[in-house]
Amino acid sequence: MAANSARSAETWFGRASLLLACLGAGLIVMAVATPWHTDADAYFAGLTLIRAELYDDTAVRGGMNAFDQASRDFHALQDRYRTSKWLYADLGYAAFAWSLLALAVAVLNPRLAPDRRGIVVLPASLAAVGLLVVGAAASAIHPFERRQVPEWADTLAIPLMGAGLMGLMLLPVVLAFTLAPILLTRRAPASLCSVRGRSWLASVPVTLIYLVPTLLGLLCLATIPSAGGWALSTGGAILVWLLLNARAIWLGRTPEAPAAPVDRA
Repeated sequence: MAANSARSAETWFGRASLLLACLGAGLIVMAVATPWHTDADAYFAGLTLIRAELYDDTAVRGGMNAFDQASRDFHALQDRYRTSKWLYADLGYAAFAWSLLALAVAVLNPRLAPDRRGIVVLPASLAAVGLLVVGAAASAIHPFERRQVPEWADTLAIPLMGAGLMGLMLLPVVLAFTLAPILLTRRAPASLCSVRGRSWLASVPVTLIYLVPTLLGLLCLATIPSAGGWALSTGGAILVWLLLNARAIWLGRTPEAPAAPVDRA
């Protein structure tokens, strides 16, 4: 029965991976075919005017107000002539990323019985944190490469530094949440979606402890249609699985020791 369930999940995730790959390819084709601006001539004329006013103003008076006003005008110009080009691109990247994730699940799921999940926790934790860091960096790099941010703004150094610091702070926290039940207990995991587990006395505090980080992981799924969402959403999905798995171990039962052999001599 368990083997049939594993094969069914493998088939389902395999088909989902193929469907997502096809969807991603279609979205990328749409992104390539869509122009950058609804009216390119009007957009670049407006951008030239903003640049001229900015540099003339700063040459006369200087100060941050000129840059702030120019940035507001720049983003208003972007909004006025925006197309769906980069939305299609971001959705296409996300579809490909989720396709790879579904393929990985299709390959690993039949080989990971509940008592063997622990062997992937460490690499999965590193992958989740790595994807979140890459997603945070990509959310700054993609708009910069697409010229969606003003050239006079410091739009890369601070976000990239912040992404690196986020990874350094996030990694030990994620490892603590995901590895603690493996290192400190020898329990057989309960179901990932188990509500009660071995007892309500254990379920309530463990669920409350894991609730906030799990909700934060789920919030990452809302980033799918944004720049960097392809990495943030898949990293968040892996993180949610890791946290549910850790909770399932805490709520599992300790295997009974094998009975000692009876000496019939």
